[in-house]
Amino acid sequence: MNLCEQTALITDELSRAMVQISEVEAEEFMTQLLSARRVLVVGVGRVLISLKSWVKRMIHLGIDINFVGSETERPIFAEDLLIVASSSGESAVPKAIAQIAKSKGAHVVYIGCTADSTIAQMADSRLLLAGRTKLALPGEFGSAQPMSTLFEQQLFLLGDALTLIIMNRKNLSEGNIKANHANLE
Repeated sequence: MNLCEQTALITDELSRAMVQISEVEAEEFMTQLLSARRVLVVGVGRVLISLKSWVKRMIHLGIDINFVGSETERPIFAEDLLIVASSSGESAVPKAIAQIAKSKGAHVVYIGCTADSTIAQMADSRLLLAGRTKLALPGEFGSAQPMSTLFEQQLFLLGDALTLIIMNRKNLSEGNIKANHANLE
């Protein structure tokens, strides 16, 4: 397959997977995101890279957000939200961080592909995506892409879709976003 064919395969997979996201779960997540005092995100590897794009854009929207492990990370408390992204819901670091956040009274939301995973069961709520995990579990969404690539792509797109929804709900223009954008570039 050439580049155009591979791109078509990827965008087809993304389209088929994204339409499976529960609007009810997405709306509940949106409410939690917008009502939290502070938001922290945790993931590892490429999942964290996708989440870092969320942090950047959500800051532009005026949301107090950061990623776990950042040099500027602040403490988490009961009024705060921890977003734990893990396709399998079994990654060791996100699982441990979720347990600590729960012990601090924070609300924990799981974004992943595995409804019966350890993190999904521990979380207060969840937003399930249709995708593959690195574990290649039975019944997972069929993807030609390796391991959890489709999940990571969905996670990135989900952040952009949430941005548009938040902009609409808060009546924010691109000018409002630019006001919070870095200006030393």
